[in-house]
Amino acid sequence: MVCWRIRQFLCLALVLVGVNAEADRCDAVPEVFATMPKNIVEIWNEDGSHSVIRVRMAVSARQRAAGFQNVCEAEIARFPLLFVFDRDVRTRFHMQNVQTPLNIAFFSRSGSFISGQRMGRPVIGQPGRLYGIESAYRYALEFSSDELQRLFGGPGNIRIILRR
Repeated sequence: MVCWRIRQFLCLALVLVGVNAEADRCDAVPEVFATMPKNIVEIWNEDGSHSVIRVRMAVSARQRAAGFQNVCEAEIARFPLLFVFDRDVRTRFHMQNVQTPLNIAFFSRSGSFISGQRMGRPVIGQPGRLYGIESAYRYALEFSSDELQRLFGGPGNIRIILRR
């Protein structure tokens, strides 16, 4: 009986440690994520409507490789992440070590919307999927917001403009 209670206590302690570890993830962001500059992006639809959002920008190879990996869900929700490439690319994206499902929108050099996808979290023990499009693009915007997804899912020609 005493052994059973000790086991129960140890299991409860392990659960609480796990919960606290999850809570601590939002206390600090990875150093590479913290170095990403913040900027303003305007999203325009051909009907004249537009939205203004704050983003973090992954501009260096190291920042682009890190993306949202090991960033807490709350921080992902606060700042969409704009990947900026020096030239048109066909790079693929993965969801390893990302805390929440994401949407990704691809844009041309001129800022015109090309295509978007939903990226799900990988199933534990399964190989992760790679996401991307066949055509070249210059920018990719990752975000978790359903509201922002509605902007890209609606009718019309959509463009993004970076405020510099």
